[in-house]
Amino acid sequence: MPHPLAVGLFRFDTGTSDLRRRRARIEIALCAGAEGYALLDTFDLNGSLHGEEETLQAVRALAARHALHALIVAGPVDRDGIDGLADELRLITVRVPGSRL
Repeated sequence: MPHPLAVGLFRFDTGTSDLRRRRARIEIALCAGAEGYALLDTFDLNGSLHGEEETLQAVRALAARHALHALIVAGPVDRDGIDGLADELRLITVRVPGSRL
């Protein structure tokens, strides 16, 4: 049976090192796997070439095309905004423990 799909989202302060951003991507992938999800993609809400709203629109487009089940979230993201997006798309939110970042 295939694993349900998830998308990762993370945010760190401007100026955060590339090493820390890579670590966040790895921890999102590990968390997704530990929770039984296949990770479809991961988005850096600060590091996008486009603005945050365009990034969230990309997540919405993935949800429309694929049967997404969860958002895997790391870093200091806007909790209300992410929970609102999850509610809108009928997804659950899984948070990577801050101690792992």
